[in-house]
Amino acid sequence: MTSILKLRSKLTISFTQVKNFGYRAYIRRLFDDGIDLKQQTIEINSKEHIRRCAFYKDVDLYSFYKSICPNVRTLGDGLNEGYIVSNDGPCIGTLQTTAFNDNNQTINWLSYSDVMKKSQIIGSYLLSRTKLKPSQSKVLILSVNRPEYLFVEQACYQYGFIVVGLYTNANSSTNLNVIQRTQADVLIVDNLERIESYQNELFNNKHIKEIITFDEIKQNSNKKLQSLNSIFRIMKEDDLCPRPDIDPNSIATFILTSGTTGEPKIAMISHENLLATAKGHLMRLDRMNIVKPLTDRHCSFLPMAHIYERFIIFQGLMRGTQFVFCPAPEQLPHYLSIVQPSQASVVPRVLNRVHDVVMTEVNKSQLKKFLIQQTLTERYPFLSRIVFRKVRQIFGNQVKAMITGAAPITPDVMHFFRIALNIPIMEGYGQTESTGAGTTTHPTDMSYGTIGTPVPTIEIKLIDVPGTNYRSEDNQGEICLRGPTIFKGYFDDETKTREILDADGWLHTGDVGQWTSTGALKVIDRTKHIFKLSQGKYIAPERLEDVYVRSRWVSQIFIDGLTSEQTVVAIVVPDQEYVRKNYALANDQISFVDLCNDVKLKEIILSDLDRIGRKYKLEKYEFISNIYLHPELFSSNNGLLTVTLKTRRPNVRKQFQSIIQSLYKTD
Repeated sequence: MTSILKLRSKLTISFTQVKNFGYRAYIRRLFDDGIDLKQQTIEINSKEHIRRCAFYKDVDLYSFYKSICPNVRTLGDGLNEGYIVSNDGPCIGTLQTTAFNDNNQTINWLSYSDVMKKSQIIGSYLLSRTKLKPSQSKVLILSVNRPEYLFVEQACYQYGFIVVGLYTNANSSTNLNVIQRTQADVLIVDNLERIESYQNELFNNKHIKEIITFDEIKQNSNKKLQSLNSIFRIMKEDDLCPRPDIDPNSIATFILTSGTTGEPKIAMISHENLLATAKGHLMRLDRMNIVKPLTDRHCSFLPMAHIYERFIIFQGLMRGTQFVFCPAPEQLPHYLSIVQPSQASVVPRVLNRVHDVVMTEVNKSQLKKFLIQQTLTERYPFLSRIVFRKVRQIFGNQVKAMITGAAPITPDVMHFFRIALNIPIMEGYGQTESTGAGTTTHPTDMSYGTIGTPVPTIEIKLIDVPGTNYRSEDNQGEICLRGPTIFKGYFDDETKTREILDADGWLHTGDVGQWTSTGALKVIDRTKHIFKLSQGKYIAPERLEDVYVRSRWVSQIFIDGLTSEQTVVAIVVPDQEYVRKNYALANDQISFVDLCNDVKLKEIILSDLDRIGRKYKLEKYEFISNIYLHPELFSSNNGLLTVTLKTRRPNVRKQFQSIIQSLYKTD
């Protein structure tokens, strides 16, 4: 099977939304909780224009969520709650093999008590043998998603050690920087090859007491080195230690921010922060009657170092969820087919690529085009089950609900999956600094382009953005969040903390939002990335990039401009596969570098970007006047993407500064 995370194409069929209520009626019949879709938020403070979800306008944000799973006071209590709820059912599953051609293999399960025991052993070892101190010592984890990650993470939460998640796609200098800044006591890594390039520096690091690997060590010549299995062999029943008393407001984890505007910052997240996010989310799902399908089985593939996957997993633990960990994106199609998850927590990047795979095949047949078009209009609801059978199979054919977040999703892709999967699909918004909490859309709200309403543990206000036309009195401005999910600040950086977190507890997100007439919120742009053209028009580059990247010719795009000019320009990384298949002058003998220097190809791509601009009805000044074709993909390795695959805008602007200026010069 071609990987759904590699194949890329673009939709050539537009959808037409008609007033047929097949999908709409089905979703509202099952998940209507009485919300007034015309008034989804209530203004509780007219002076500051503070809004909450209409259902939670009168609650005490800082206490009411504690009624959910009241025995879970810290993150270390989550496993025990799952043990009780599931009646010691399956907790973590592993595939017998990872052979892609074996779709009949079974899943081997560890029960909740098995996982609890392993976590207790690890925690006891770190406490008694490594001499870590609760609420002080830091444990770094550098690994792909696998069961051992959860063992260690839960061990740390139970015994009060601070978890620091490192991204496997980060370069060695970034990891070493974090290790040095945090003065971590223990580094836990899936294999030694992961740290091979800087292994000696770690061995000589005076703060690191021990390096523990998930895989067995073939030759061990360093006293700091230990395998996880050796710990399981060493520790006896008499060696197990009782859990210390952990303050819910103490720091549970350090999480790296995306670093779009510079080096990643280290956000300090408390036990209570994560509990408030997870419990608040469960409270909302409970009300919408979609908790059960979300708590059966989860295939974890998003990085466990990211806050999004963190709270999804912890939320699942409290409801007795079964987990299977997919270690690599290219293995995801195989894992989904075997695991058959009942819920899907995804990012738009994954949905875009699944969508593009499907449409690549559809575009080969006029009959398939016709059937897809008819199905997407919703005129014939019965067609969905037939036409989109293979789409449901991609996700394992058992998904009952889906949550997408971390980036905007386009209306056409959202509509496609609503009809194809026939399940509630919610879009979420949050930040690391808000512990992932912010807003979610309601499944019965069929509109597009919003991020919904505040979750139960969050209230929102919009504030004026200086130097722009964004005013709170016009229901526009910078999005500010407040509630028990808001982080404790940046580690060892009080200055940066004060820049984002004010004295009244408001988190200034840096995102520009707008309240719609229905009380839902939509994101317009980032305040730090807005720039002004010479005629006084403000440009929201990320919003435009989300539009223009839908061109079939484009893999990545960076939009910028000069205050002395009246138009925007762009750095475009063409989609090499699509170019070689569809550009007549492309052949195997021509390098991609030479293709990017081809004037004719540049004209074709610029023309298609113009078509996209007209399709999405952009303003005249938002149309791209000139482009530069760059042959190398932006990545975290070349410093142009963050570890979470967001554009490092200052880095890109600096690297292409002279090229951007030259794009305005005409002969």
